[in-house]
Amino acid sequence: MKQFRFIDLFAGIGGFRLGLEAVGGICVGSAEIDQQAIKVYRQNWPTDRSEHNLGDITTLQQLPAHDLVVGGVPCQPWSIAGKNQAFDDPRGQLWADVIRLVRINQPKAFIFENVKGLIDPRNRLCLESILDSFKAEGYNVYYKLLNSFDYGVAQNRDRVFIIGIQQKLGVPDFSFPEYSESEQRLYDILDNLQTPSIIPESLPIQRNLFGERIEVGFNKLTPRGAFNDFFILNDIRNGPTSIHSWEIYATTEREKQICTTIMRNRGNPRYGDCDGNPMSYQDIADLVVDLAESELQVLIQKRILRQYEDGKYEFFNRRLSGGIDGTYRIFLPHARFFGRLTARGMHDEIAEISVSGATAEAYKQNFIQQILIPKRHRPITVNEAARIQGFPATFKFHSNQSANFRLIGNSVAPPVIMALGKALPNDHLFEPELCEV
Repeated sequence: MKQFRFIDLFAGIGGFRLGLEAVGGICVGSAEIDQQAIKVYRQNWPTDRSEHNLGDITTLQQLPAHDLVVGGVPCQPWSIAGKNQAFDDPRGQLWADVIRLVRINQPKAFIFENVKGLIDPRNRLCLESILDSFKAEGYNVYYKLLNSFDYGVAQNRDRVFIIGIQQKLGVPDFSFPEYSESEQRLYDILDNLQTPSIIPESLPIQRNLFGERIEVGFNKLTPRGAFNDFFILNDIRNGPTSIHSWEIYATTEREKQICTTIMRNRGNPRYGDCDGNPMSYQDIADLVVDLAESELQVLIQKRILRQYEDGKYEFFNRRLSGGIDGTYRIFLPHARFFGRLTARGMHDEIAEISVSGATAEAYKQNFIQQILIPKRHRPITVNEAARIQGFPATFKFHSNQSANFRLIGNSVAPPVIMALGKALPNDHLFEPELCEV
């Protein structure tokens, strides 16, 4: 395998570096301004004479001699859930600095990463501007949405990768790496989880004609009866793997009936224009026979319902992602992936044991009785989050745990970068005599 030199822009904690070093890359410079990220980076790669700490890319001009430039360009402006400010946001302007550095330094190739929102139709003009700018500098440019799960990572994490190769090199067209699904389960990655003697049948992975994975609905069961390998704690959706607060807290059958009725009807357009709407006492009384308003007040005391100033009622846990008591999803040890790690933290936990059941209801009740009520579930640790993201178990972090989770959530998955590094036409790009360090 030929060696090559690379520059690690927006280095974070080194996800790009780990992946590229695994395929012969030698880092000759890194750029990062987040002091907490720098501290973690330096713990794992103490500076030596062959590497330069480049600092803020907005002030950079000439880079150390290199073959490849890589980086995860700060991505918040492109978030689909955000305001799509794109180039109007200062972080979006960093693309201009990236393009400028490519123009000045003319690397043989580059790999840049960004969030899925970059290819959202609302950002089409911004994406085209980025691609056209690279083409104008003499590069063949390729981009694709990749999911880290498809490269052996226990994460359902979509990211856009933009690859550029100098046109004048005359190398073959770049092809993105083939999928390499892993059979590993969370009990292979995380600590102190019970390995089930029989692994319950999970939902199968399905792909479209282009080989892209089809997302599985969070409450869907297959015709064969396979089960989701996680449960969702929420009060606003129903389904075989949804657990509601009235199934957890001490409630009567009558109270369960009231709550279920509200859940099933709160999305009715007659109560408002939202997906779920507050309902008045009379709205609910029209649906529940002989309903006394005092019954709703009891559910407020149990923190299942809340009442607004206008007198209308809504579930206390009214946000899907907020879960119940701070927990959104609980993944079973035999799950193939964990919840998406983000820079803002997460509300997902891991169960210590797996359960099964002959029917969907039995599966759900076994989960409640064996895992939920005895509290046999927990948050993941920083080191576990890193391993889920594809970092080695030996990777070092500092003592600020919330910062560590943020840094991991911001990082690329090293196995995806390794796959991209292998896919580069190395024999044509990196000549041995040009790779001396």
